[in-house]
Amino acid sequence: MKYLIYLILFSYSYSQAQNRPVGENIINTNKIGYLSLKKEDGEVSKIELENNEFQFLFETKQEPKFIYNLSANIPLLKSNYRKGTVFLLSYKAKTETASLETGEAKMLWILKQTEDYKGNIESTQSISSEWQTYYIPFEANQYIKKDDLALVMQFGFREQSFLIKDIAFEVFPESTNTSDLPKTKITYQGMEPDALWRQEAKKRIETIRKGNFIIQLTENGKPVANKEINIKLNKHLFPFGAAVNADDVVEDNFKYKNFKKAFSLAVFENDLKIKSWSREKNRQRTLEAMDILKKDNIQTKGHVLIWPGFRYLTAEVKANQDNPEKVKELVKSHVSGILDATKGKVSHWDVVNECYTNKDLQNITGSEDILYEGFRMAKEMQPNTYRFINEYGIISKGGLDTKKQQWYYDFIKRIDENTGGLVQGIGIQSHIGSDLTSPERVLEILAFYATLGKQISISEFTMDIQDPEIREQYTRDFLIAAFSHPSVVEFLFWGYTENEKKKVDIFKPNGELGVMGKAYFDLVHGEWKTNLNGQTDAEGFAKGAGFYGDYEYSFVHNGELVKGQFNLKPRQRGIIKIELKK
Repeated sequence: MKYLIYLILFSYSYSQAQNRPVGENIINTNKIGYLSLKKEDGEVSKIELENNEFQFLFETKQEPKFIYNLSANIPLLKSNYRKGTVFLLSYKAKTETASLETGEAKMLWILKQTEDYKGNIESTQSISSEWQTYYIPFEANQYIKKDDLALVMQFGFREQSFLIKDIAFEVFPESTNTSDLPKTKITYQGMEPDALWRQEAKKRIETIRKGNFIIQLTENGKPVANKEINIKLNKHLFPFGAAVNADDVVEDNFKYKNFKKAFSLAVFENDLKIKSWSREKNRQRTLEAMDILKKDNIQTKGHVLIWPGFRYLTAEVKANQDNPEKVKELVKSHVSGILDATKGKVSHWDVVNECYTNKDLQNITGSEDILYEGFRMAKEMQPNTYRFINEYGIISKGGLDTKKQQWYYDFIKRIDENTGGLVQGIGIQSHIGSDLTSPERVLEILAFYATLGKQISISEFTMDIQDPEIREQYTRDFLIAAFSHPSVVEFLFWGYTENEKKKVDIFKPNGELGVMGKAYFDLVHGEWKTNLNGQTDAEGFAKGAGFYGDYEYSFVHNGELVKGQFNLKPRQRGIIKIELKK
């Protein structure tokens, strides 16, 4: 398997850096000089310079199993911080040695806001071979308790070494905005307007997502010539969707009304997870929401049958961790119950989720068979429902985590070997941080998993970057890349209305389109939404090409507006005949 690694370019405004607001540096200067680490995979060492100054040498001697296996916790003077607090991390760094084809070292900065990793704000940086100053603004998206605050740098990438000095972490007054601060601007290979990958992707889209149609108008069996006719796509065959919650659906509130304007596929963010499902009130609410989605002709994806980490399981499962048979019984009972209750309500399931880092069930029971059993039960109880696996960190972080990519590939094969090939779809979450994976790399990764011969889902697309220009363009390019790959069968955003985490903004809270929403609507409901005006020929034929999906035609006949529907599907043949009545 060949991997092409693309250069991440960085720049920043010197004038902005010079004129920026002044913050309070909360690095603990009494402790920073003692920063050190010594492990088999790598180490951190201090290098003394003149005038009592120093720098640190970070070395990754061999790529560890996990990036976080090599981490440095930067000492801070801690306090409680309100939501909206603005921080600025700055430092000078240069690459000494690198294994990546870019010739650059990499580091992942994490601002920890809570004990849970889901509260992390992350920024991956590539380091130039020359000394350069890097600026990374952060804005707290929730209240940060003093004891939860942490600034961590992870460097467990491929073999590398880099120098770093003059680390500062400033906190600013309440009136400060991140836009007031300098920042290292992130770009990505392939964002150029005339990028070859995009030209080729658009050609593929024309080939794999569109088909030809022929409509014939007749009256009393005779062709109706020269009739003006409009043919427009109402609903894509390819499902575009987003994560929802049951309350919004049941209440039919403002958010759900916007959802229906944008999407044809829903996945519940939390309502079908074991903790929520175990509560009777939540369960009934979720089933009601599923019925509403079905009535509204919106496909529902089930998420998730088995998430094997204690954090995502019920307290009863954790309490029985010393009783493997009881744990198996509890998991089997849950899976059986939810599959029985949701028959006919879901089109496909995430059977297992995030098994790379969540192994509590496997450790308790001594094998992965508890995961395989989930696929067997799904096949037995919902035989017509597609079975997916789901994982994060496959396309994100620059697409560089080849160890995890290979593990996921092998894990899918292992499940198939133990279940008789029950995995039908591969979920690739696509939570995109600051290290933007180039579209060409995205396509390479999709091609790699396509060799398994299964459907691929872009299952949880989000973006951390708030810069509106980059946010919109990368969303657009990622959509184009994914839609252009023949194995990709759906595209899901993990949310759709902007909230405090600011990871998805198809809609703003007031209902206006967000930055990502502009990219999405321009493509899915613009460029990719067939709308043709034409005229029948002498034989009554109107011919055209359009994106696969549900269509509406309309024309005026004898002073009355005539409307009708037809479907355009792959490998569809024949003529759509419309007989007019006097």
